[in-house]
Amino acid sequence: MMFDTSFNHFKSVFSHKFFVEPADRNYFLARFAKINRLNTEFWWQALQTVEKLLKAGLVLNGVSIKNGYGHGVEKLWEKHKEVFGELAVTELERPEKLSPAVWTDAPLDNFISIINRLGHPDSRYGLTGYSNRKSDLFKFDQLAFELRRRTIGLDWIVGEDFPSKELAAFYGKPYRDVIVKIPEHQIRLLKWPSGSTDILGPDLEDVVYSWNFSFYRCDADLERPAIQGTEPACTGFGNSYLSLLWEELGQTGITLPARERVTWLLENIQIGRDAETEFRRILDMGRSG
Repeated sequence: MMFDTSFNHFKSVFSHKFFVEPADRNYFLARFAKINRLNTEFWWQALQTVEKLLKAGLVLNGVSIKNGYGHGVEKLWEKHKEVFGELAVTELERPEKLSPAVWTDAPLDNFISIINRLGHPDSRYGLTGYSNRKSDLFKFDQLAFELRRRTIGLDWIVGEDFPSKELAAFYGKPYRDVIVKIPEHQIRLLKWPSGSTDILGPDLEDVVYSWNFSFYRCDADLERPAIQGTEPACTGFGNSYLSLLWEELGQTGITLPARERVTWLLENIQIGRDAETEFRRILDMGRSG
């Protein structure tokens, strides 16, 4: 099925699976960290969110992000402004319902630099400090929202690669028109973790001590009814899209559409040395066969 759809559809799905979905998880964790005063973790997760969304937007608009970018976002940011032009995210505006006392007016480039500096990978090892401003969370929200809206090929034509009832009025027009005319539109639906926030107990420490036989606090922690995530009836599993792609190649063989799509993936996205070696081996076998 991966090779029965349009090339753009393939690109969109893989970009979503490799960048947008992980960015959504980073965004959720960033907000959780900020709200619960886990400051260094907020900046790390914020950096990861912005990095992945920038990469998704760029790779879907003809830019290889395989090499030369790493975890930093400033080079990605400059490329975003170059590629998206007048549709680039260039400024953030105070939400109408947010008090002016909470908002700090400053160039967006400054905020990108702050994210890049405070979210640096060294923060994972306690090698960097942090600083907070009242508007950090609200600016991060808006930045993530706007970048996520742009995770699509600007000049792809609405309706050609995948149906969208809500965008029927834009069929035959480029997605750049959607971005301009529907400022609240997200390319794909967002799906967040759900469930009660107090299921572990009333204190954040309960995250550590509930059902923890090693870091023991009291018997009550061990006797608390376990939630599904700790002892599910079915343990569950999930395949990566690379695994599914590998399986599909085994079923279909190296057809022209398959070669085109896998080659695009290998030339534009960093998937890891071992995985790339294996996929190139498969392509070479298909060529010799």
